Amino acid sequence: MFTKMYVPIMREFQNPYLLPHNGSVIKMLVDSGFNDTKKYKSDYKTSTVVVNFVPRMFLLFGCWFISLLGVVSLVRTIPDLSLPTSIEAVKKQAIILEDYSNGTWEGYVHIVTVFSIIYIWKQAFSIPGAIFLNILAGALYRPLIATILTSMLTAIGALCAYLLSKFIGRPIMDQYLSDKLNFLRKQVDDHRDGLFFYLLFIRMFPLSPWWLLNLAAPLLYIPVRTFFISLFFGSIPYNLACCQAGDILSELTSTADIWQPILLLKMMMVSLLSLIPPLYGKKLKEWTELRTKTNHDIIV
Repeated sequence: MFTKMYVPIMREFQNPYLLPHNGSVIKMLVDSGFNDTKKYKSDYKTSTVVVNFVPRMFLLFGCWFISLLGVVSLVRTIPDLSLPTSIEAVKKQAIILEDYSNGTWEGYVHIVTVFSIIYIWKQAFSIPGAIFLNILAGALYRPLIATILTSMLTAIGALCAYLLSKFIGRPIMDQYLSDKLNFLRKQVDDHRDGLFFYLLFIRMFPLSPWWLLNLAAPLLYIPVRTFFISLFFGSIPYNLACCQAGDILSELTSTADIWQPILLLKMMMVSLLSLIPPLYGKKLKEWTELRTKTNHDIIV
């Protein structure tokens, strides 16, 4: 009885008119299930990114807006002060600040405090225009003091950008820029032994996008200490050039007067010099390993 029922069923499924000519019912069902699973996983990842990213984005915008209000309030504590956006504006602001300080210690400390907070805020949120603040610092203080001050503020502001990126950037960048991040991580891992000098070279090179490195650094697993110190020393050539320009502010007409070809060439040469220690260290390490292996072979 069971045999008679089984045979017609098998014959029905073997009927060529009921099956596709180039496949099977099972394959169609598997492909359909795979596509549904793939779509579900994609939708799940997207929803996960949205859930993780949107609240952080609102919080970041809130921090930016509140800090903006604080910066505006600080600017208003000094009469007629505004953020410079051109060389002519820097000249006007330098006169205003010199008159405000009037040689008093209170005025000097007030100006340094307001200047430092504004500088760090611009670096933290990757807002362009730091070059005008560097020139303004060179006009207010001696080039050496201004260079040290702006380099320290650059490092502190970039550290804030580092922390903001670590908080807000990871979910969205891991989702949509994972391939590029993996490539950058490989570059960093290849220079892990001389990471400080590698980062120093990138910072000193005139055409490097600092803001991009600040945002990508936490996702490349660059230690905070190495990031901060390399940025402080790596920003010195650029800040020194701007502060020296501020010392002769009356002779400037635009930022193009600062970046003369000879200056850019000098900065490139200095950045290349920073690669000597890691290259020498790598060769020394290879020579030491080869010598150790040779001595081991002789002993054996």
